[in-house]
Amino acid sequence: MAELQKLSTPQCILLAVQYATESNVPALRALTALREDDFELQLVLRIILTYLPDSTEPAQYAQYLHDLAAGQRLHLDDQHAPFDVAAVKELSQSQARRTARKLPLLSLAHPLYQHETDLDPLTQFLIHRSHRIDAETGLLTLVAQLVPPFLHHSDYLRSWFISAVLPLLRLGYEYYPSNPTPSLEEFTRLRGKRAVDTLLSNLKPARDNAGAGESARDLRGVVGPWTCGETDRKRRKLDAQERRASGVQQQEAEPDDWEYVFEWLAHKSREDLPLVASAIAEWDGPGDIDFGGFDEGHEYLDEARQRRLELRYAQVGLACLYMVDSTSTETLQTARSILARITGLLSRDPPPPLNIGAESLPSYDLDTPFIHDATPAILQDDRILRPENILTQPDSKATHLLELFLFSTRLLASLQYHISIRDVARLYLRNDYSEELSLLQRILHTLSSGPKKDANEWNTIVAKILWLWDWGSKTQDHTDRHAQGILGLVEEKKVHTELLKALLESGHYQLAVSTYIQDSSLQHVLPLHDIEKVVLELALHHYDNATNGNRTRGGMKRASDIVAAFSKHFPASSKFQRMQALLSATHSMSFYSLKLQHGVLFQPVNIRVSADPLSLLRKLLAQNKRSYTHLDDMISIGQNLVVAMPSSILDERSEDSLLNPLAVEKKKAAAERRVIGMAIETALEEDDFETAYSYVVNRLTPPTSPAASPAVSTSSRRYSLGSDYSKEEDGEDIAWRAALMAGRHQTSPASATSTWSNNAARPDLRKLEQRMELLSQALLLAPPSHLEEVLAVWQQCEAEMTTVLAEDAAEEERYNDIADQRLPGAFSNDAITVQPRREVGRGAVEEAPMGLFDVARGAAAAFSKSAFPLRGSNLTASGAESRDTGASSRLSMDHGSDSGSINTADGQDRVRRRDMVANAVTGGLASGIGWVLGAKPVPDPDR
Repeated sequence: MAELQKLSTPQCILLAVQYATESNVPALRALTALREDDFELQLVLRIILTYLPDSTEPAQYAQYLHDLAAGQRLHLDDQHAPFDVAAVKELSQSQARRTARKLPLLSLAHPLYQHETDLDPLTQFLIHRSHRIDAETGLLTLVAQLVPPFLHHSDYLRSWFISAVLPLLRLGYEYYPSNPTPSLEEFTRLRGKRAVDTLLSNLKPARDNAGAGESARDLRGVVGPWTCGETDRKRRKLDAQERRASGVQQQEAEPDDWEYVFEWLAHKSREDLPLVASAIAEWDGPGDIDFGGFDEGHEYLDEARQRRLELRYAQVGLACLYMVDSTSTETLQTARSILARITGLLSRDPPPPLNIGAESLPSYDLDTPFIHDATPAILQDDRILRPENILTQPDSKATHLLELFLFSTRLLASLQYHISIRDVARLYLRNDYSEELSLLQRILHTLSSGPKKDANEWNTIVAKILWLWDWGSKTQDHTDRHAQGILGLVEEKKVHTELLKALLESGHYQLAVSTYIQDSSLQHVLPLHDIEKVVLELALHHYDNATNGNRTRGGMKRASDIVAAFSKHFPASSKFQRMQALLSATHSMSFYSLKLQHGVLFQPVNIRVSADPLSLLRKLLAQNKRSYTHLDDMISIGQNLVVAMPSSILDERSEDSLLNPLAVEKKKAAAERRVIGMAIETALEEDDFETAYSYVVNRLTPPTSPAASPAVSTSSRRYSLGSDYSKEEDGEDIAWRAALMAGRHQTSPASATSTWSNNAARPDLRKLEQRMELLSQALLLAPPSHLEEVLAVWQQCEAEMTTVLAEDAAEEERYNDIADQRLPGAFSNDAITVQPRREVGRGAVEEAPMGLFDVARGAAAAFSKSAFPLRGSNLTASGAESRDTGASSRLSMDHGSDSGSINTADGQDRVRRRDMVANAVTGGLASGIGWVLGAKPVPDPDR
C-alpha cells in the first residue's frame, strides 16, 4: 500500500495498463480505487477498452463497470490487495511521463457513433467494447453477456442492443446457426433496403417447406427489433464530410424503415407468394414484435403510428395480390387466403371460398366512378405501393373490387383461359371494347372446340360468362360500360349472340332452342330475327369451310345439322328454305368429280363465291364421263342452285322483294332448260348424238304460255327469289342454241358405221334427217336476228342430204340393173324400153322442182301444227295461215312417222321425213321473210 502511494500518476497509469493487459481485474479495480484521483472514469474505461483482452469473460469485469458507473470504486478488499509495482518503480518520472503520454488509448466513442455527443461514457464504452469483441473474436455471445446488465442505464443503449445486436444474435445463433451472418459493424452500417434484404436473406422458398412460419418469425424477431433503431440511425452521421455531401438529400424526408419491409413483401410476392402469404397469415404487422424481454416494457410505437402502420400493412397486403403474375390454381387459393387475412385485420367479412357455384358468386353494387378515372399505369410497380393508390386503399370499395377481380380470375381459369389477377385488373382498367369482345370470343371458341361437354356443363358456362359480364349486379352506372364486369363494355345482345354461337358450335342445338327460342325471357335481348341471322351465318361458316360437299361429313354435316335443328322453328323463313336447297344441291354435286382452275378440287365455298353457280355444272358434266345421262339429277341440282341464290342468302333486301310461286316456277324452268342445254353440249362433245337428239326432241320444248301452265307445285311455293338473278329469255336462248348445235354436229365415221347393217336404213341418211329436224326446231325458237345463222346450217345440211340421196339413188339403180340381168329367162340382147324409175314415197307434191321458197306456201301451217313429233308444243297460228296451209298440213300428217322412213304393211310408197321437215321450215318462212322477198309459191296440183 505504501509503495503504491509513492508511485506517480504516470507510473500508476502504466501499472493500470499492465494489470489490464494481464486481465488482472481485481488489481486494476484496487488500483483505480486507491488512486481514484489519478484515474478519471473515462481514463479507466479507455484503458479497459484498449488493453483488457476482448475475449475476457464479461462476468469478470461487469461488476467493476457497475461500480465505476455508480461512483462506488472503493471496497474493503481493495485495501488489502497485493500490488506488484516492480515493473514501473524503476522508471524515472520523465520516462514514465513520456511512456504514459505515448500510450495508444482508444476513444470511448466508436467511429460510427462519434457524432452521438449526448451519450454518456459508459454507453459509449459498452457500444465500442461490443464492436471490438465482435471484430476481434466473432463471439457475439460475449456481447450478449456484457450489455444486457446495463440496458436500464440508457434508452439509447437499449435501442441499440435491440436493433443491432439482437437481430444478429437470433440470425447467427438461434435461427440460422449454420449460415454466415454479417459482423456487427457491417450490419450497423446497413440501412434501408439493404438491411431488410440482409435480415430476410435466409428465408427459403415456401415450396421447399423447410420451415413453416419462418417468414413471420423473422419479421417478428429480426426485422421488428431492427426497426426500433430507426430514429437513432437517421440521427447518426458517419462523418462531417458525408454530411456535407448529402446535405441536399438530407433535407428530404427519408422513408420509414417499415416502408422497406413493405416493399420487400410486395416484391417478394411476385416470385414467392406462398412465402408472403405465410408471413401475412402469422404476423399481425408492425405492432407484432418479439423483443425477447429486452424492451422492459418500453413502447417503441405510439398508438397513432401503430394504427397508421397497420393500415399501411393491410394496404400492402392488397398490393401483393396485384403484383402476382402467376396463373396457377394454387396461386389463386393463396391469393384468396391473403385477402381473407387482410379483411380480417380490417374487421370485414372474408370472401367466400373459390369453389362455390356460379349461383353463389359475390355481387356488389360498386360505386364504379371511383375507378373509372384510373388507368393501367396505377398497376406499375412504382405506383402500386403508393399510399394514395385507389386500388389498395384499406376500405370496402378496394377489397370488394379485388374480390371481384379474384373470382373473375378463378372463373376464367375454369373456362380454360388462365390469366393473373394483375392482368384481369389491367384488362378492366384499359376499358377497351375490342379487347373484351376478343376475350369473350376466344373463351367460347376454346370451349366449343375442345372436349365434348354436356348440357349441364354448358348451362354453368353460360352462367359464368354472364357473371363475368355484370358481376351479378344489374345496377347501371351511367357510364360507357353496359355492365360492371370485366366484359361489361360488350353489349348484352352481343354477349348472348356469342353464347348462341358457342352452343351451336358445340352441337347443343336443343339447349340453344330452349334457351333462346322457347324461353321468351331473352327474346327482348335477342329477337327471333337476330337468332335466325346468327344460325344461318354459322351454318354458312361451316359450309364455306367444308372441304367436301357430302352432307354426312365435316362442315357440311355441321351446317346440315344446324339448319335441320332450327328450320322447324322458322317455317315461313325463305332463307332457311334457300339454305336447304343449297345443301341439297351441294350434296348431289359431291358424288361427281370436279376440279377447278389449276387442278384445285371443288369445295362448297366455290358455289357461294361464283357469280353464276350454274356454270359449275358445265365443268362437272365435262369432267365426268356420261354424267349427262343423269339429266334429272343435274336438273335438280341446277334448280336448287337457282332457288338458293347462294351469294345472297343473308342479304336483308331479299326479304323485302319476295317473288310469287309463279315466278319461282319460271326460274326453275329456265334453269332446267339451261341444264338440258349443258347436257346436250356435253353429249355432243362425247359424240353421243342420239342422246343429244333425244334431249332436244323430248326435253327442250318451246316454253308454254303462263296461262296454260299447270298448277304450281307445293314445293315451288316455298321459295322466294329476287327478280334480278337472270333473264327469263335464257331458257329459250339455250333451247334454240342447243338445237342448232345438235343440228350442226357431224358424227364421226366410226360411230356412224359401227351400228349400221344392210337390213337397216343408212345411218348417215337417218342422221341427216334428225339433224334437219333439230334445225327446224332451232328455226322455231331462234330470235329473228339469228335466223340467218340457222338457215346457213340448214342449207348446208340440205346440200348434204341431196348428195346422199343422189348416191343412194345411183346405188339402187345399179343394184336393180344387175338384178334384172341375173333373172332366169331374161333376154339380155333384146332392146329394153326403160321406164323412168319412180322413187318410192314420192308423190305429186314433188313433180315440180322444190327450192327453198317453192315450198313456203304449202308448209306455212307447220308453224302451228306438229309437223314432227315434238312433245309439249302447243303453239297457235292465225286463221288465215291455217286455211292457206290446210292441205299441206294434212298431207304431212297423213304420211309422217316417228322414224326417218318406213314402208307400210301393204307395200305403199315410202314417205320421207325430210319432206315434212322442208314443209315445216318453209311454212315458217312463208309467214316470216318469204313475202318480203316477193317469192311466189308453186301452184298446188291438188287445188
